[in-house]
Amino acid sequence: MTTRWILERGAMLDLARSLSPVQRQIIVSLRDRGPGLLLEVAVRVLKFPEEVTGPLADLRDKRLVTISEFSGGTFGNELFSLTPLGEQMAALLRDEEFLQQLRQAQESEQAKAAAAVPPPAAQTEAPSTEEEALRREIDLLQKLGDLAREEGDLGKAAAYYEQALEAARKLSSSPNP
Repeated sequence: MTTRWILERGAMLDLARSLSPVQRQIIVSLRDRGPGLLLEVAVRVLKFPEEVTGPLADLRDKRLVTISEFSGGTFGNELFSLTPLGEQMAALLRDEEFLQQLRQAQESEQAKAAAAVPPPAAQTEAPSTEEEALRREIDLLQKLGDLAREEGDLGKAAAYYEQALEAARKLSSSPNP
């Protein structure tokens, strides 16, 4: 491996980390099925056109997608296609080793975010340390659930939310000092 290859792969990993799950789906669909109109791209990723307009604009800003305008289209006049950088990203999003590195980077990021969770706001009564720990656990579980949901892992998100609910029930059933 050359140093340049490692640097490029690292830059691509950083770029991939900045992509939402919808943006990753868009890139892969444009690679697999070719260029498409806004409506076609939306259908490919099972979203409404207004839900992919923002992600497509962001992909264009990141130079992963290009837009070609034409006239006479009944379903829009912009054709979305991948740039050479977008083609590279699509290939990497199909590479299992790269996806594993991406998952590890995201898990590390989630762990850092979880560690940086601030304590709950001060209350009129000083909470017990057990009560405070439960509140932090609830906040953390909710944030982990939100992150899992954003990544598209609804099963994992539901499990985190259920754990948060159970902790909230435990907190509400504990006697107040």
